[in-house]
Amino acid sequence: MLKVAFFLIVFFASNLAYAGSCPLLMKEIDQLIEQSKQISKEQLAEIKQLRQQGEEAHNQGDHKESEDLLKQALELLDG
Repeated sequence: MLKVAFFLIVFFASNLAYAGSCPLLMKEIDQLIEQSKQISKEQLAEIKQLRQQGEEAHNQGDHKESEDLLKQALELLDG
């Protein structure tokens, strides 16, 4: 029983950590888009699509997927 309780605590704690970082990543992407002047229309479209997919994954509770998508968008902005 103790093992099950420990597993549940770890599972939910890790899920909450992902949930908290998604909105921060979305905000960072939005700020970088506003500040950047050298993004092509194609890159901007791809970044916005990744950001939208990340937000949708976040809203569906898939925070790991959301974080992965949002980090891809940030990589495009940094690159």
